[in-house]
Amino acid sequence: MATTTFSGPIKAGTISNTTGTTVGDDVKNTGHVLMVQSFHISHTDTTDTSEEVVIPAKSHIKNIFVNVETAFDAGTTNKLDVGIVGNSDLYIDNAEVGTAGTVALGATAICTEWKNVGTSDVRIAAKYIPSGSSATAGKARVCIVYAQARNHTD
Repeated sequence: MATTTFSGPIKAGTISNTTGTTVGDDVKNTGHVLMVQSFHISHTDTTDTSEEVVIPAKSHIKNIFVNVETAFDAGTTNKLDVGIVGNSDLYIDNAEVGTAGTVALGATAICTEWKNVGTSDVRIAAKYIPSGSSATAGKARVCIVYAQARNHTD
């Protein structure tokens, strides 16, 4: 499979610029493509992992999905953090992963840091946080959906 490299936004349709169809600004027929990168985390990843997922500078994180494929089974609690190298709970802090299925992230998980990752590329980090007895099972896929080069600041 071939790899294509681009840095958004991209032109959609045959009209690049036009006037008179909106109030105040020219219409720019360009948009941002939603991208997704994902990784697995397991019950043995109890210290910060440096994932092979890098989100490009000025990207806007739109959503993070956590699908628990095998329930984590520590004795008391089973939590997951997702963030960046050096701050592994920046995007998701203490999401419950003790049950198989899609994790429902509460409003606190949708944080202001999702709006723009900043002016440098960021490498994703994550960790599993058990309490009580040690976990003997657990695996989740984390998917990060983002708009590349969105430059979103509000």
